[in-house]
Amino acid sequence: MVKRASASSIFLFIIIAGLGLEVAWYGLLWSRMLTHPAESRPADFSIFYTAGRIAGSGHYGLIYDIQTQRQTQQVFLNATIQTSQVLPFNHPPLLVPILQLISTKDYMASYWRWVLIMLCFVAATMAVVNRLLGVMNWNTSSRLLFIISALLFYPLFTSLLKGQDTAFLLFGAVLWFYGVIKKKDILAGIGLALTVIRPQIAMLLAVPFLFNRRKVWWAFCAGVAVLCVYSFLMIGPAGVRDFITLLRISASGEGFGMSQNAMLNFTGMAIRLFPQADLDVIHLMAWGLFLAGIIGLSIWWKVSPDIDYRHIVLISTLSVFVAPHLHYHDLALLLIPVLGLALAGVTKVHIQIWKAAVLPLFVSILFLIADWWDPLRYTLPYFIMGALPALTWLYETH
Repeated sequence: MVKRASASSIFLFIIIAGLGLEVAWYGLLWSRMLTHPAESRPADFSIFYTAGRIAGSGHYGLIYDIQTQRQTQQVFLNATIQTSQVLPFNHPPLLVPILQLISTKDYMASYWRWVLIMLCFVAATMAVVNRLLGVMNWNTSSRLLFIISALLFYPLFTSLLKGQDTAFLLFGAVLWFYGVIKKKDILAGIGLALTVIRPQIAMLLAVPFLFNRRKVWWAFCAGVAVLCVYSFLMIGPAGVRDFITLLRISASGEGFGMSQNAMLNFTGMAIRLFPQADLDVIHLMAWGLFLAGIIGLSIWWKVSPDIDYRHIVLISTLSVFVAPHLHYHDLALLLIPVLGLALAGVTKVHIQIWKAAVLPLFVSILFLIADWWDPLRYTLPYFIMGALPALTWLYETH
């Protein structure tokens, strides 16, 4: 009895220390952003700011035109830049009207407005998570602990710090997760449609549902069709052509700040392992793996009597690893397999709920350690990607 109490005390201390560490570190980074905006100005936000400023000038059709983006960035950077130095806005235009509203001449004020918008999506995401945990009979304190841990998830924090739009992607993915688990297929499809803000991830997540739970697929297609019409009306035929051109540039991974060697997917891993290898060969392998992933998952969906936590955790993790284009902030999507693993552990092997509730915290600490310590920077995240589906499979078959 004493040993059990002692173990619980140690576990509680670790939880408090971990939460304290993350809060302190994040607070330090945010405070630096506030007190030294010139030195800490987030470069990633520039791509969204560029789109917002172009839209604000009334030229929606030029949002994806590289030269227009270059001219716009020269103005707010107050410097002459070459075309190859442009950080291009290459995301679907779903959030451009919001960007137009928040982007003023003051770059940092625009950034903070954007962070506030993304925090609204984070809040909506956590509301869905809370709803799911509630219907899964998690008590209030455990739900709160999980949500606090998830809010401090390191890749999610990184996306906010950089001024990225990953929170919108995560919101769609959580809606999809909730819909699949609770057999609300239309909701799942709508959530999937929102993930089209990362087309390569949305496609891998969606296609297998053509072979099982087909209503999810058709709801996804309907949602994407609506978003495509909305986008076409916004940017017009010329904008669509420019967008496709930028997608090709992103797929090639060359120039424009793509930094493939820093990506935590198969492509980045292959480039780091074989720096002398032909990039075209690596790209061909990456796309081949992406297609193989879709085919393999589709076969699994077809032969499965039902879709359970194993399916969700594997497909969401695989979507990150095999995505041909992926940066660190999109690892926030790994909150989906973390949630799946926590629910599988509680449901299948009866792990104490409060222990499962801190799983996002422990995974987050691992990411934090990897980001601090160079030897683990490009190894530990892959270990996490492998461990999440492996443990879920173990729990589901226990």
